[in-house]
Amino acid sequence: MEKKFTVFTPAYNRAHTLVNSYKALCNQTCKDFIWLIIDDGSTDNTSELVNNWKCEGIIDIKYIYQNNAGKQRAVNTGIRNCTTQYFGFLDSDDYYCDDTVENFLKCFSGLDKTKVSGVFARRGRNKNSPIGSNNIPPGQYVMNVDKLIKKYNYAGDTCRAYFTEVIKNYLYPEIEDKFIPEDVMLSAIDQDYDMLIVNEVYSISGYLQDGYTNKGYRIFHANPLGFALGMAQLSICNRGILRRIKYTIMFTVWCLHKKINEPQNILKKKKLYYFLYPISIFTLLLKWPKWYFNE
Repeated sequence: MEKKFTVFTPAYNRAHTLVNSYKALCNQTCKDFIWLIIDDGSTDNTSELVNNWKCEGIIDIKYIYQNNAGKQRAVNTGIRNCTTQYFGFLDSDDYYCDDTVENFLKCFSGLDKTKVSGVFARRGRNKNSPIGSNNIPPGQYVMNVDKLIKKYNYAGDTCRAYFTEVIKNYLYPEIEDKFIPEDVMLSAIDQDYDMLIVNEVYSISGYLQDGYTNKGYRIFHANPLGFALGMAQLSICNRGILRRIKYTIMFTVWCLHKKINEPQNILKKKKLYYFLYPISIFTLLLKWPKWYFNE
């Protein structure tokens, strides 16, 4: 019988953390899933480890190796190779709660994919400690993510899954940079669809010293076009005028400082871009934000 759900994990030299993900997936109350691992050019023993797990036969695993090209290309490869109805994200340093796949499938059963893109749950340090804002409504409800952020000032990590048919239309752009903020994909989906918000922890996070989160600003300086695309997307989303002003200025200052022209076409159709341009020039002269200029 064909599986319904794909648990997608992009990995680069993560053999030491994938063990936790594997154990948690083996303990799932529902095994109606495929674990799709896209190995983005690992040089550790990831391949050997995954092959051993496949031989154990406890869960269905699909493993694809590609030359190192960045997380966004690994995500694109995963989406293109997904054969199930639903596509869930699981970072290589995270693991699902024991009932996460079962809960995702229950959530999807009543959703209309013409209006709702998928399920938005929480990530946490443990089952009872979500990372980020605690002021959003409890329970489950359909809402646009931009509205959630605007109305409740939501900020925090998420555990998301999508209709595969929907997310296939929102692949990352293929550029030379090896990093593109996830807003380029996820915020673009949020502009067109609502999500089922589930204010419960579905995955447990473990931030690593060599992970994207802890590398911080260094990644943005090393991937200036990718970061610009992320700022451009945030500048046109519906999260409130103050956020649009902030991100438009940050985007413009970044592009002027880094001499990037291409993504400015995204905002040149917006009146706000031209209105804020003089302020952006003044901000550039003041060298704000400071980290832009500390390379």
